[in-house]
Amino acid sequence: MEYIKKPQNSNPHMNNPWKNFLAAITVTDCENTWNFYKNSMETSVLLIAITDSDCPRLPLNRALMIPMVDHGDEFPQIILDAKVQQILNWKTAVVFVDQSILDENAVLVKSIVHESTTNHITPISLILYKIDDSLRGQKKRTALRQALSQFAPTKHEEKRQQFLVVSAFHEDIIEIAETLNMFHVGNQWMFFVLDKVRRDFDAGAVTFNLDEGANIAFALNETLPDCQDTLNCTISEVSLALVSSISKMTVEEQSIYGEISDEEWESIRFTKQEKQAEILEYMKDYLKANSRCASCAKWRIETAITWGKSQENRKYRSEAPIRDAKNRNFEFVNIGYWSPLLGFVCQELTFPHIEHHFRNITMDVLTVHNPPWQILTKNQHGVIVEHSGIVMEILKELSRALNFSYYLHEATTMREDYSFSTSFNPNETQDELAGSMTYRIPYRVVEMVQGNQFFIAAVAATVEDPDQKPFNYTQPVSVQKYSFITRQPDEVSRIYLFTAPFTMETWGCLVGIILLTAPMLYAINRLAPLDEMQIVGLSTVKSCFWYIFGALLQQGGMYLPRADSGRLVVGFWWIVVIVLVTTYCGNLVAFLTFPKFQPGVDYLGQLQRHKSISQYGLRNGTFFEKYVQTTTRDDFKYYMSRATIYGSGLGEDIEAVKSGHRINIDWRINLQLIVQQHFERDKECRFALGKESFVDEQIAMIVPSQSAYLHLVNRHIDSMFRMGFIERWHQKNLPSADKCSGKSALRQVTNHKVNMDDMQGCFLVLLLGFVVAVVVGCCEFWYHRFYVLSDSRKSKEFTI
Repeated sequence: MEYIKKPQNSNPHMNNPWKNFLAAITVTDCENTWNFYKNSMETSVLLIAITDSDCPRLPLNRALMIPMVDHGDEFPQIILDAKVQQILNWKTAVVFVDQSILDENAVLVKSIVHESTTNHITPISLILYKIDDSLRGQKKRTALRQALSQFAPTKHEEKRQQFLVVSAFHEDIIEIAETLNMFHVGNQWMFFVLDKVRRDFDAGAVTFNLDEGANIAFALNETLPDCQDTLNCTISEVSLALVSSISKMTVEEQSIYGEISDEEWESIRFTKQEKQAEILEYMKDYLKANSRCASCAKWRIETAITWGKSQENRKYRSEAPIRDAKNRNFEFVNIGYWSPLLGFVCQELTFPHIEHHFRNITMDVLTVHNPPWQILTKNQHGVIVEHSGIVMEILKELSRALNFSYYLHEATTMREDYSFSTSFNPNETQDELAGSMTYRIPYRVVEMVQGNQFFIAAVAATVEDPDQKPFNYTQPVSVQKYSFITRQPDEVSRIYLFTAPFTMETWGCLVGIILLTAPMLYAINRLAPLDEMQIVGLSTVKSCFWYIFGALLQQGGMYLPRADSGRLVVGFWWIVVIVLVTTYCGNLVAFLTFPKFQPGVDYLGQLQRHKSISQYGLRNGTFFEKYVQTTTRDDFKYYMSRATIYGSGLGEDIEAVKSGHRINIDWRINLQLIVQQHFERDKECRFALGKESFVDEQIAMIVPSQSAYLHLVNRHIDSMFRMGFIERWHQKNLPSADKCSGKSALRQVTNHKVNMDDMQGCFLVLLLGFVVAVVVGCCEFWYHRFYVLSDSRKSKEFTI
């Protein structure tokens, strides 16, 4: 150990003389203290530094620094220590300080914005407001309101801000800020109470009008007025603490050394750094218990434990008496203190809710059974043993992110109050509608939420007129669209499949060019100038026609014109044949693979054109029904004027939809569920959903109107959207695209097997050929019998 008093002109480049020393005590100014510490870092000397005030504290695990702070000048040092020890881990701060305090502490602002790479101190972006403490009465309150109103939150946004108040008017500031709704869950408030020796300070009385959710802490001055803080006394205390710590460590080492061998001692003995750490801890413990003059200045820190107290499960609520005030659920706890000797000694965070949110308390949560949003499974005693569904998954993630557990309370409802579908099982024969709705909230849920006894109502509810409701909606967790269900259009008959590749105009042109090309070929062959160029097989129009027709069917021909003119006609005809046959075959494959359907109802505006649909249905209690009252779409009003409102499976009359006489409007996911159920039962697609989706219905959860946590919940729901959690839960719980969807239909087309419906046209063409051949054969027979044979008889008779 070396005792040094104000070393002068030390050269940092000379050989370091401290490599053999375990600890050193220095009494010097802040700059020399830090220089000595940096020079002794290589040799690892435990530094006990007594220095002047307003000095950034040395690393707490490597040194002990005691700034000599005068009474009333503690604020700069407190702020520096708060930043070094991350008691106030802020990046920005709004500081309200009395002008008189600022005049007495010239370096206060410098301490707030101080930054250091050595101590990893980040600078604080500062907004400073000087309070004119000469004002009194209404002028003072007006000036404070004008200053605070600039940071008041808006209705739809709560900015997260930090406020540091060093003022004698802290009670007025709290009162005015409360009227501006500035004590919400995102803000942090640190108040320095300037009254001397406030051991009787009642934080509950000062925060009488605050609601829960506030993050507020008080620093209370407990400096003893008769304490004598002198340099010599401090040096004596620190020296005695160091000697006592070394003696204690030496005794412990000797007790161990006497029990083991030298070899074992060499392997387990403390290193120099371990010795210093042990001495430092012993010194801190000694000074905490025995210091009398090195820690005269003392500030106690109290913080409020407020979050979730009114919604905490009754089983876990504290037995403390409840005050008749807004802050009746506040619990102020002593988290530690500050002294020049040790800085901040805290066993709790200054603002524990910012870091730990609800601190793992058990909250009461209200819910009802409503698949697929809330699916509750109960045991034989009616106790909820399992819960799932979209809303429940969101609740579980909120519980994890906000650090709370929850106890579910089911709001029992009368059937006539609200009817929830309780099953998706298609085999059940109950007269219940498939799917669910969220437009009508059970009255019991609204009644229980109004008392502010539940943290949240984990129910899916349609967002409607939020300003007129006795509760608040969270950010929407889902958007459901409406659509309609009809009979799937019948497939167009394929009996005329072989005529489908060409239009009637194309077929007419094809017949025309055949009738034109055959005479043209006959004329060119007949008008050849030389007899040897004329082909006997093309000497009649009939033979030319069959030649052209055979070439069209790619049968070829027995004859080829000898004249160049004839060859040109035949050559260009074959070019036409190649194009016609290739086009026809390609289109025939496409028409054979992809079936064609009769026109269906794709959009609601097409309903009036389908006279076969005579019944219109709409589920009872939908948001669509109210939406139509304010819409300008005529097709919606036309539908509602003819719609039958149904509330049961019998009224839904899905068989009429299957037969093509009825159309129903519902959520698209509910209609997908109907299609899926009937496909699993009938193994065929009999329904079609409209291509049009309309009326976005927003689905959200419910929180009490007095809840302080609405913006907090919304912020985390938004995070779940951005991370894709909610989309994944939708895919998991809501009906997905089934085998009757477009993608599945495409897979069926890819694996399509040609059946009798596809080939019936082919066989009919063959049958038509047989019939025509028989008719032509009969004509040839009768022609030969009545004309050829009769002419032969006449010629014989004439010869005789």
